[in-house]
Amino acid sequence: MKQNAHYTAGALALAGGLLLAGSAQAQSVTGTPYLSNIDPSTLNTSPNATYASWNAASSSTPVTFNSLSTGLEVSAATYGSLYYVVPNANVQTLNPLDTEATLTFTVNSPTVANIYWIGTPFILGDNTGAVTYGGYSTAGNPGSNPLTTVTWNGNVVTESQPLSAAQLAAVQAGNDAIYSFNLETDPAAFNGPPIYDITFNSLVLSPAATPEPTSLALVALGAAGFVISRRRK
Repeated sequence: MKQNAHYTAGALALAGGLLLAGSAQAQSVTGTPYLSNIDPSTLNTSPNATYASWNAASSSTPVTFNSLSTGLEVSAATYGSLYYVVPNANVQTLNPLDTEATLTFTVNSPTVANIYWIGTPFILGDNTGAVTYGGYSTAGNPGSNPLTTVTWNGNVVTESQPLSAAQLAAVQAGNDAIYSFNLETDPAAFNGPPIYDITFNSLVLSPAATPEPTSLALVALGAAGFVISRRRK
């Protein structure tokens, strides 16, 4: 009986792990895995635009944009944002199964311990218009938006949120795409000056995780083992 019980527990644990791992590939809004194909020299060229401290022409504080292999790096002080129109060559037709949007970024400075509250909402523009996702968060805090799942893994942050009803309907109808997006940073509460360096790594849409056939088979196998174990008691 003990051997059967151990077998059942192991099979169910393995199946559960595979269920969590079974998710479809994400689609980047700029056509590359990272936001590495954004040319910083175009950010102030219409229709693109930068605002507040991210606009060097109107801000009293310095701002720097760098295109890295891992994304778009922004160094600034106080609140700033940008509006970016995806070049036609990079526009991706969205998978009708896409259900959520995810922004991943790395806080290079300040240290996580010195961040009490930081705002990093993002806006996606498609055939239906523009919708704001994400919000404010910090390490150990679920964030200000109850619809957003925020994970701080050291200084790497992931914000995931289900698509709005309108954008979800447009995606499911087919031939939808993200044509523009906004990124922003609000150093709402830092232990020290509101100066930061952030790399926006990726902005993607993806389907919800679904179980793979092998996972379903293992679940059935585990359930059968459990029944056998119960019968032999």
